[in-house]
Amino acid sequence: MYDITIIGGGIAGMTAAIYGCRSGKDVLIIERSVFGGQIISTSEIENYPGLSSIKGYSFALDLYQQIDRMNADKANDDVLSVRTEDNIIIIEGKKDSYKCRTAIIAVGTKNRALSLPGEEKFIGKGISYCATCDGAFYKNKTVAVVGGGNTALEEALYLSLLCKEVYLIHRRDKFSGENTLQKRVFESKNIKILFNTKVIGLHGKDFLEKIEILTERKSSDPISGSSYEQSYKNVENGHSQETFAEVLEIECLFTAIGQIPQNSSFSNITDLDENGYIIADETCKTRTIGVFAAGDCRSKELRQLVTAASDGAAAASEAIKLLNTQTTKI
Repeated sequence: MYDITIIGGGIAGMTAAIYGCRSGKDVLIIERSVFGGQIISTSEIENYPGLSSIKGYSFALDLYQQIDRMNADKANDDVLSVRTEDNIIIIEGKKDSYKCRTAIIAVGTKNRALSLPGEEKFIGKGISYCATCDGAFYKNKTVAVVGGGNTALEEALYLSLLCKEVYLIHRRDKFSGENTLQKRVFESKNIKILFNTKVIGLHGKDFLEKIEILTERKSSDPISGSSYEQSYKNVENGHSQETFAEVLEIECLFTAIGQIPQNSSFSNITDLDENGYIIADETCKTRTIGVFAAGDCRSKELRQLVTAASDGAAAASEAIKLLNTQTTKI
C-alpha cells in the first residue's frame, strides 16, 4: 500500500514524486513507456527559469536521477483503470494491480495524427513524431515538417542542421509559435516555408516516398522540388482563390500538429471537459477525494514545461495535506 501513486513519469509526475518523497511518504510512480515524457524529444529547452539552455533529454535524465536518489519506487506498466473501494484507490495495470491512499494522474497527452489513409502504415517508415529521435536517419535527405506551433518550428530548425532540405508546411498564413523561433526559421537557408498548405495524401510502397499537398497562392509556378498536378479556382465570400495540388518527394514527414488527451481510462473517477481533459482546479483536485490531476492532461489554458512542474508540486502538496489529516493509516 502506497501513500501516493503517480500515474505518468513525465515532468509533472516526477515533480510530484520529488515532493512526495521529501515529505516522507511512500511513493510509487508508474510509467508505461520511457520516463521523461515528451520533453525528451525537445532538442533545446530555452524557456525554463534558471536554465538558459538545456537539452530535453538531459533535463529529463536529471529529474529521473533525482527521484531515483530519493528512492521513489518505479514501475513500468500500462494503467487500464482506476477505481475506489472503501477509501482505497485501486489501480489496474496490464502487468499488476496497485493499491494506494492517494493517486495523481499525470499521463500527459499524445501526438495528434493527420488522420490520413496509410498514416499508420508509414509510422516508423517515413512518418515520425520526433525529429530528435529520428532526424539522424535522414541526414542530407529532403524531409518535411507539418505544423505551425513551437514544436513544429523547433523540429524544422533541428532538422535543418541535418537534412539537405526541410519543407515546413502550415495550413494557415502565419505561424503561432514564439517570435524568437519564427525569426530563426525565416533566417534558415534550407527551410522552405509553405503557408496555406495542407497535406492531403501519403504515397509509397513499403516506405513513404511522396506526399500530396494542396496550396492556396497567387502564383501558378509549382513549388521547387514538386511535381505540378492540377489547379482550380475556389470562390469563397466573394474572393477568388486558386488552389494548387502538387506532390513533394520526401524521405520523411515529421508531424507536429498538436496534442490530444488520453484520459478515457479515468472517466469513471474524474470529469472530463468537452475536449477530453480532466477537470481539476488549481490545486489539482478532481471530483474524487484523493485523486488529483497534474500536467498537460488537466484542463487548463497553458501547457508548458514550467506549468507541468508547478502542477506536479501542487498535486503532491494537496495529497500530502490529505494524508496528514487522516488520523489512521489504511
